[in-house]
Amino acid sequence: MSDVDKAPYALFVAYACTRCRNCIEMCPSYIATGEFANTPMGRLQLVRRRATPDELYRSFSLCAMCKRCAYFCPLGLDVAEATRQIRGVLTAAGRPVSYVAKVVDNFLRHGNNVGMPPKVVAMAARALAKKIIQEKGAEPRLYLFDGERYVEALSGAEERPRGIVALLFPSSSDLFEFEEAFRGYVYLLNLLGYDVVLSLRVTDTANYGYYLGAEHMRKIAGMYLEEIRRVGPHIVVFGECGHGWHVFTRLVAPESPRPAVHIHQLLFRAYSRGELKIRRVEARRPVVYMDPCNYSRGASPIVTEPRALLKAAVGEYVELWKNPRESLCCLGGGGLIAPEAMELAVKYWEKMYRGVEFGTAVRPCATCKAQLRRVFHALGVQADVAGVVDLLYRAT
Repeated sequence: MSDVDKAPYALFVAYACTRCRNCIEMCPSYIATGEFANTPMGRLQLVRRRATPDELYRSFSLCAMCKRCAYFCPLGLDVAEATRQIRGVLTAAGRPVSYVAKVVDNFLRHGNNVGMPPKVVAMAARALAKKIIQEKGAEPRLYLFDGERYVEALSGAEERPRGIVALLFPSSSDLFEFEEAFRGYVYLLNLLGYDVVLSLRVTDTANYGYYLGAEHMRKIAGMYLEEIRRVGPHIVVFGECGHGWHVFTRLVAPESPRPAVHIHQLLFRAYSRGELKIRRVEARRPVVYMDPCNYSRGASPIVTEPRALLKAAVGEYVELWKNPRESLCCLGGGGLIAPEAMELAVKYWEKMYRGVEFGTAVRPCATCKAQLRRVFHALGVQADVAGVVDLLYRAT
């Protein structure tokens, strides 16, 4: 029995593929490398002929898992899900994608993808709470939970939340790189009447287990559920992350004992009801909005909400695609944000975005923002990179 036989969906799509070639020119991995083996059709041919682990690794490790193939395939065959299964087989055989395996190990040991211990997460949250006070003149109602107790209240004299509790899952990069997003989460949730709880045990949105295999993906999803049960919030709020949201809506939200929503959904509802006032702010022009792949093509699309919120904050902005489901990957998904893949990402951006003028690139996903900032730096592009919540923090 071949190891490929342990990936039933991958085998199904491999034999269902009609080889129409619709997916080839649409695949970011092919655009970046020009190699047929790095196309959805090429990967499925490797599965059909039971290719060696080395061949499978070379091809499937370069899949961005962006789901663009599924949209353009006349049968809707999703090679991202096939990639997940093949990577699971490779991981079980001792051939994981090394960068992804490291990130997953960080999450399982520390509860975040960058491997920061809880005391460092607490220090970062404390510093950002002070910035909210300086910038907004408001004492943030933010509480730090270590899994057993509230270790510190960043809200005056209270020791624990007394009001309506929102358990926030941000991205670790929102704490350590894109800080304005984290300040935005806390401040905006406070404006809507929520006391915000940050778990020091689970402080990341991005479930890199999705890029490694089902076992790790489900283990990380279980960590979210355990923390939801420990805190017992009124609502669970998920921050800006594309693939993380895709996995969260499939494995966590359906099992959550409390309602679970994306931050954009919550803010959009409040704005639509007149409960959230958004004023116009200045941003470097042109402002360009780009859908994260798993917002436009994932299990629970987030398409209308970020656009309405962005328009309220900055006015006119540029759309790169008439149909959001055709959006192009940043080439950071699937673990391709790894430093060793940066040269590939730069080549891809030079091909696909040459001639696009960026003043402010808005891509509300932690991985996308990190990738864009690095690519822009490498290309010498003088542009700001932001999520939607970053801008809303300035606009409220």
